[in-house]
This record gives sequence, structure tokens and C-alpha cells, in this order.
Amino acid sequence: MNQQPPGRVLLALVLSLFFVSGAAALVYEVVWSRMLMQVFGSTAVAVGTVLAAFMSGLALGGWYIGKVADRSPNPLRLYARLEIGIALAALLSHTLLRLINPFHLALHDLFGFSGLAFAVMRFVLAFGLVLAPTLLMGATLPVLSRLLVRGPQFAGIRLSTLYAINTFGAVIGVLLTGFLLIGRYGVHVPVYTAAAGNFLIGCTAWLAASLLPVDPGRAAPDVPPCNPAPDGVSAPAPATLNFIVIGLGISGFTSFAYEIYWTRSLVFILGNSTYALTTMLSAFLTGIALGGFLIRFGFRRIRDQAAVFGWVQVLLGVVSAMALPLLFSIADPQALNQHFRQAADQAIPQIFTSFGVAFLVMLVPAMLIGATFPLVAHLGVDDWRRTGSVIGRTYAVNTLGNVLGALLPGLFLISWLGIQKGILLMAAINVALGLVVLSLRLMRPAQPPLRRLAV
Repeated sequence: MNQQPPGRVLLALVLSLFFVSGAAALVYEVVWSRMLMQVFGSTAVAVGTVLAAFMSGLALGGWYIGKVADRSPNPLRLYARLEIGIALAALLSHTLLRLINPFHLALHDLFGFSGLAFAVMRFVLAFGLVLAPTLLMGATLPVLSRLLVRGPQFAGIRLSTLYAINTFGAVIGVLLTGFLLIGRYGVHVPVYTAAAGNFLIGCTAWLAASLLPVDPGRAAPDVPPCNPAPDGVSAPAPATLNFIVIGLGISGFTSFAYEIYWTRSLVFILGNSTYALTTMLSAFLTGIALGGFLIRFGFRRIRDQAAVFGWVQVLLGVVSAMALPLLFSIADPQALNQHFRQAADQAIPQIFTSFGVAFLVMLVPAMLIGATFPLVAHLGVDDWRRTGSVIGRTYAVNTLGNVLGALLPGLFLISWLGIQKGILLMAAINVALGLVVLSLRLMRPAQPPLRRLAV
């Protein structure tokens, strides 16, 4: 019996559902960040605390529930349960967030004497409030990867497609929430709408799991396979692969730190309005989505993904260090700020100009950031039956790096180094990481040094 049509329908359905799921996730993040910052304040420490709490839940979900996906006889049904669970948990978290103020005041009475202790307890409070839904959100990528990946050679192209589609959905979620939903309906209707979306996604996936063939070995046989890497390139040794995974966490740290630094810099130009912050976040996410999508075409041609990861890190450091100086060489910051002040009553031109400025700074670095996770995850998948646990672990390491990148700039780095020196420090970390990875690949005995470096 020909299973091609169901396979194609299943793939299209999964990608559509994951797109909407990404949009719903960012509705939650934007709304809950706004609610928490009304209580915590809008300082860098408070913003970092909210982001770190959200990302910590994602990391835990990817790590623990990713292992469950490998044991599931029907990953699509497991995904359906996750989405329904997200809807219910999000409603519960939103209800608790509406009651947070007394708890925050109690924490201030107990720990307000110490800035560090108070920051830690605020993180614990925020983390506890958003833990349940974010835990389930973090598991969705490993579970769907387990569904669609049926061999190590398919991991990169399928994973990058899922990752990009979900992130493009996140961009839509940010834009809708920041530019439309909150201003028109407040903070409650967007969350109820997103929860309804998650519930419908879960019901649709549950129905599809009953009607379509979803055995992971046959989930998407009709997707054009990516060609295996050419012969002559050795796979990274286990120690090198472990270092690259740790390097992904370091890259995750610098990535979020860049976002914090660039946002703090552009606030002086674009302003501190909801529209300006939405513009900057959506520009960053758009770059990540583009990088995650474009790398899928490289898996058929890349000879040595470990070396490419090293080159990406070097290039990321270089372009990130140049981003703000390039902007300031094109336009004077004070002139830009004056322009935005004068155009404050012209919403559409101001929004498009804001996007142009944010893209100029963030787009290329964010594209490089978006390519790193699929690269490393593809390297780790050597047995498709362990796809869920490998991708869940890789996602968790990257996300834990994001947590540190959200916390450390506000707690320590900005006050110590300032913004420009902080960016240069992150750039130096990326370049050093890339050079170490490239030097490890140079140790391969199969090729002369210059040829090893070239691939």
C-alpha cells in the first residue's frame, strides 16, 4: 500500500501545528514578561530574571521529556498531550501571576536587605510560576524531532525545518502581541487566545495520531532526503563532540547576552516603548529563524559540520563586534533619536524605520546564532531511536546558556564593563571557542593541515 500521501499530509500538518505553537509560546512570554516587570520593575536585572525563569523551564522540559519521546510508541499522541497540557498549565500560571504582588512584597520584606538574595528569590518566584507550561513547551521540539527523524542523515534537515518553522511562528506571536493584542485587549485575552490555540493544536494532533501512520520509522518517508556527508571526513571523536555541545551552551550564553546588550543600546535610539521592544525582539527572532532555515540546505554540501560550527563561532564574534560601530558609522545616534522623537505620532513610518535599524544591527549575527543549534544537534544524532533524548539534551544545554546570558549582563557585566566592552568580551568568547573547535579538527590524521582547515 502506498503511504506517500499520508506521509506528506503528516509532515505539512506537523509543521503547521508547530508554527502556531511557536506563536502561542511567544504570546505567553511577552504577556507574562510584561506582567512580571510591572511588579519587579523594568531594570536589566528584572528583565533578565523574567527571561531566565522562562528559559529554565524550557531547558528542563527538553532534557527530561525528550527521553520519554524515545520510549513513546506514538510521538504524535505524546505531542498532543503536551499541547493540551500547555493550555491548562498556562491558564493556571496566568491566574497565579495575577496574584503575585503580595508574594513579591513578602520577599522584599524578607530579602530586601541584600540585592543578590532578593534577585535570586525573585527568580525562584518567577520560575515557579511559569515552570509547568514552559516545561511542557521545552519538550515539544524533541518529541516532534523523534517523530520526523528516521535516520541520522535526516536529523539536520528535519530538525532545522522544525526549529525554523517554530521560530517564524514566534516572530508572528511577538508582532501580534506587541502591536495589536495587548494594546487592544489588555494582558488577559491574548493568554486565553493562546491557550485555546494550544488546546486546538493538541486536539488536532490527537485526531491525526489516530488517522495517520505515525510510526517514527515511517513518519515522513517522502521528504527529499539530505545526502550523507562525502566520504573522507571523519566524524568528531566523542570528546570533541562533547566539547562542541558544551560550546553550544557557551554560544547560547553569548547569544542572549548580545540580545540584552543590543536592546539596551538601541533603547537610547528607538525608545523604551512596547513597540520599540517588540521591534527589536522580532528582528532578533527573524534572524534566528532565517539562520535555522537556511542551514537545512547546507547539510547536503557541508563536509565537516564540526569545523563549520567553529567557523560560525569565529564569524559570529567578528560581526557581533562590528554591528553597533557599523550602525553608528552610518547614522549619528543622536540624530536617529531625534528623528524617532519627531516621528512619535507617525506609527507606521516609525515602525518600519525601527525594523531597519534593528535588522542592521541584529540580522546577520542572529542568522549565525540560528544555524548553530541544528548543526550541533545533527552531529549528536547517531541513532534515530535516540533522537528525542539527544536533541532534548542539546536543546537543554543551549537553553541553559541562554539563562546565563539573560542573567549575568544585568546582574554583573553591564555595571562592570558597560555595553561596548561587554559586547567585545562576548565576541572574544565566540572567536576563542571557534578557534579551539577548529584546532581540534586540525588534529584529524586523515588530511594534511591546510586541507583540514579548509573543510
